Amino acid sequence: MNYEVYCDESCVEAIFDKSSHKYAVIGGIWIPSESRNDIKAALNKLKEKYNLKGEMKWQKVSPSTMKLYKDLIRIFFTSDNIRFRAICINSAALDHNKFNQGSGELGFYKFYYLLIQRWLVNENVYSIFVDYKVNGNRHRVKDLGKVLQRTTMATVNQTQALPSHESVLIQLADVLSGAVASAYNEENTFETKLAIRTLIEEYLGHKITGTSLQEQKFNIFDINLQKGGW
Repeated sequence: MNYEVYCDESCVEAIFDKSSHKYAVIGGIWIPSESRNDIKAALNKLKEKYNLKGEMKWQKVSPSTMKLYKDLIRIFFTSDNIRFRAICINSAALDHNKFNQGSGELGFYKFYYLLIQRWLVNENVYSIFVDYKVNGNRHRVKDLGKVLQRTTMATVNQTQALPSHESVLIQLADVLSGAVASAYNEENTFETKLAIRTLIEEYLGHKITGTSLQEQKFNIFDINLQKGGW
């Protein structure tokens, strides 16, 4: 079966600057390729309903947009064809000199690898899309695909960077990753964002926290770097 993965990050500055946030989060949306058009149509219809011209983003959750984001969370949790997985990285435990040749950028893409590789299923075909960013090494995204392909019996058809404004599914990954990062960083944030976090937890039936690898709908990989999580 063919699947597509759409990824974004939140508080990713913590990977490069430990003083910025306690946790960085990278998250991805998994969908069957055959469901892509229907899911995109539902998300675009939601934006049209609330006359949202720009992107859906966690940073844009506000009193004036709260209804839109509550509906977005409902779409995610009531759809059988959308799954989410996030990896949460405690910045205090990072040691780029020891593990990443002194490169936070290399470490960042290693975490992308850990996020995605654990959820690749043998015999399936995957297309992976990450939020576009300027890298010091312009081959990072392609190298990610090559390493993934070497370590799985699945087929990694492509890895590609896309600007988030071109993909409502990357935007959905942004919102969910932002909610996870907000919870992990214990942000005493605006009431509206707390309401969105609370709604997610109501659907989950528990707090936003680490899950087992087998959790299929809203999976959180709380990596323990002290145990050699590389």
